[in-house]
Amino acid sequence: MTRIKVILTAGLLAFSASALADTSGNYDPKPGQWSTVVAIFDNNNNHYLLKTSVNDNLAECSDRLHRFSQNLHAANGMVWTSYAKDVVKFEASPGTTDVQVKVLDVRCVLEPYDPELVKKY
Repeated sequence: MTRIKVILTAGLLAFSASALADTSGNYDPKPGQWSTVVAIFDNNNNHYLLKTSVNDNLAECSDRLHRFSQNLHAANGMVWTSYAKDVVKFEASPGTTDVQVKVLDVRCVLEPYDPELVKKY
């Protein structure tokens, strides 16, 4: 019985850790789908737009956006990303060269999405 409880607890902990981490992968959104986009400033004050999810409808995207913003608030508006800007997470991974960046904006966008031109003057 104790072994079952340990296995269930370990499974729940692993699931909760993966649920908190939003990773940007190679998303291929189709026209009409909704994407969650995170705008960041990196350590060199460069502006990036990173996709963190692709959803079939606005309700799913809004739910994902709400959960991301709650985690972002708990992290004081900062996330960790790789130098390649292909991952967004709330904790640094040991043994990696992750960079802590400031999040400017999180939003849901309807695909196809052409990001606006952003220039720093």
